[in-house]
Amino acid sequence: MIPSCLMKRLGALLILAIAPSAFAGLTYKAESNTAGMQNTTIAGTVSIDGSHMRMDVTKGDNAVFSDNSIVLSNDGGKTLSVYDPSAKTYFDLQLDQILGGANSLLNALGSLVKISFENPNVAIRDEGASEALQGYPTHKYVLDASYDMNINAMGQQMVSHLSMTTESWTTDQLSSEMSSFLQMRGMRTGIESIDKLIEAKGNIRGFPLKEVSTMHMDQGAQDITMVTTATVSDIQKKDLDASIFNAPAGYNKVDDPVTKMMKAFKKQ
Repeated sequence: MIPSCLMKRLGALLILAIAPSAFAGLTYKAESNTAGMQNTTIAGTVSIDGSHMRMDVTKGDNAVFSDNSIVLSNDGGKTLSVYDPSAKTYFDLQLDQILGGANSLLNALGSLVKISFENPNVAIRDEGASEALQGYPTHKYVLDASYDMNINAMGQQMVSHLSMTTESWTTDQLSSEMSSFLQMRGMRTGIESIDKLIEAKGNIRGFPLKEVSTMHMDQGAQDITMVTTATVSDIQKKDLDASIFNAPAGYNKVDDPVTKMMKAFKKQ
């Protein structure tokens, strides 16, 4: 016969095991700084609950995100709707347009510009346990990727060699599904064939707390370097009001920045 006190403990453990998390959502501050050929900062507060994501942008790059814009997604970040309160307009973006946009750009250019990617090389190193960040234990991964890019723009040809190294510190204490698009960029090139190779070789687990990505582009005599550092802070588990993921009313839809650029290019 099992003592009643033991039965109570077993019952309590069972309830804890099958009950949903007390906090369904997560909020944190995210910031991405890029230095080199261009100097940009994107910063804001991210709220995530399941497949719903919202980012209140405090500092934008003024190319895709304006200051004080609102980014919403209700399909796990695959589609982003970007709202500009000052202009009362919004546009939709697909995730690949945010993570580099090379394929989207190629599709938009059509036959005007032909670009091919050759000699792809990808290696991912697991460097094991690393220092704690934001109070969470971390694991460090390093991605090295390189490829050649051949461009033929209406008869003018150019060849560039690109290489990228990304150091990523992740924690298994938070789900990777709660990461935002700012944290995904370091492990993606935006080129479908190369990103598939990264995914095939990759075994990167956990929620990225910090990423440092260095890209070199060699165009003969010109060597361009860009360094992007993405970090998160002020992580809080909390219940979130479902209404924060609703689209604001009174906004007019406009073309996204990539579509605008392609329309302008084709008019020239």
